Amino acid sequence: MNEKILAKVVVGSRLHETFNENSDWDYRGIYVIPEIEALSPFRNPKNTSWIEGDEDNTSYELRNFCKLATKGNATILEVFFSDKVIQTSPEHQEMRENWKKFMDTKNFINASRGYAHNQYKKALDYDDIGEKGQIRTSKFIISFLRVMWQCEQYLLTDTFKCSLKSCPYYEFIKQIKGTPREELNIPQCFFYMEQMNQKLLKAEKFCKEYSPDIYNRVPDIDYIENFILKTYKEN
Repeated sequence: MNEKILAKVVVGSRLHETFNENSDWDYRGIYVIPEIEALSPFRNPKNTSWIEGDEDNTSYELRNFCKLATKGNATILEVFFSDKVIQTSPEHQEMRENWKKFMDTKNFINASRGYAHNQYKKALDYDDIGEKGQIRTSKFIISFLRVMWQCEQYLLTDTFKCSLKSCPYYEFIKQIKGTPREELNIPQCFFYMEQMNQKLLKAEKFCKEYSPDIYNRVPDIDYIENFILKTYKEN
């Protein structure tokens, strides 16, 4: 398949500035396929590509990426905001400049809560050590706090923050990263998660009352469709 890379950026702990010496590298990207690949009824192009191994290197075909962005997936949204850019293009830059046209605030809230709820359940129910020997409980707790805080900050500031350095739980996150379950202060961990949940509830209420333009933001579908069509024609 003759695909063209539009973007590749660093995500994950290296972007969040919560990494340590054992952290791997996570990448997300966007690619576009030839117009005939997208239109032909006789072809079945992939919507996603990934490279297996020590790195998490996942890329999304442009149409799929745009749709996922409107669903409010935080890792997808980081492609708009990552300041650790490996590869870019005029199309990627246009998307970054017009990120609000892809945002659906209610979808973002629901996606953040849904993801966090799953992390919460995993922290409760999963064995601490994964199949590859990875320590998981602290990872689930960190993921919960990060996504909920990013959502809260978006509602309060109309920005999407990748770095967690200004997060009130930043030092706690750095402290517990890679810590086995038996060494965690579990009541404290779940207290912070519930506290973050309450913070998001308050931010949502505040945004709904005082920033209805943010709270009621929906994607500009006409812009997105025209952008996709233009990109196919130009590439």
